[in-house]
Amino acid sequence: MIDHQPRVEQIFVVGNSRSGTTLMGLILGLNSEVFTFEELHFFEQLWSEQHRDSYLTQAEAEQLAARLLSIQHSDVLRPGDPSDFSEEAKAIIAQFPEQRLTSGDVFKVFLGYKADKNGKRIPCEQTPRNVLYMAEILELYPESRIINMVRDPRDVLLSQKYKWRIKFLGAKNIPYREAFRSWLDG
Repeated sequence: MIDHQPRVEQIFVVGNSRSGTTLMGLILGLNSEVFTFEELHFFEQLWSEQHRDSYLTQAEAEQLAARLLSIQHSDVLRPGDPSDFSEEAKAIIAQFPEQRLTSGDVFKVFLGYKADKNGKRIPCEQTPRNVLYMAEILELYPESRIINMVRDPRDVLLSQKYKWRIKFLGAKNIPYREAFRSWLDG
C-alpha cells in the first residue's frame, strides 16, 4: 500500500496561555518519533518579520543557535548563558558551511538537530503565543503541522488566577518574581 500523506517536518502546538499546550506537548513527546521542546519563544523574541529574508553572518547564525540552545537547556524564565553553548552552536551551523541562512533557517536546523540528537525524527515546539504567528509558520515551514489548543475561556481564566500557586506546589524553576507577578495578575 502506498502512503500518499506528506511528511511532517515539525509540529507547533499553539493556543492561549493555560489552554493545554504543555500537556499536549508532553503527550506528543511520548511518541517514539516526536521530541518536544521547551517553550522557545522564537517568533516572539528572536525573529522579526522585517528581517525574515535577511541572511545572517556565520557569527550571527551561531549566536542565534547558542541562544536557542540556552533556552532549551534552561527555560525562558531563567535563560542560561548562550556563551556556554557556543561550541555546540558552531557545530550546528558548521553543517551548512557554504549556505547563507536566515533566522528562520537557523531555527529549522536547530529543531532538527536537537530532535535528531535525542533520537527522534519530528520536533514539536509548544510556545502558546505562536498562535499569533500561524500564518508566518506555515509560510516558512509549509510541511509543518499546527495544533491549536482551544479551552473554555472560563477554565483558562481560572487556571490563570491560580497559576502563581504552582511555585508552591512543587514547580522548582519558577522564580519568585514570576510567581508574584502571576499572583498580582490573578
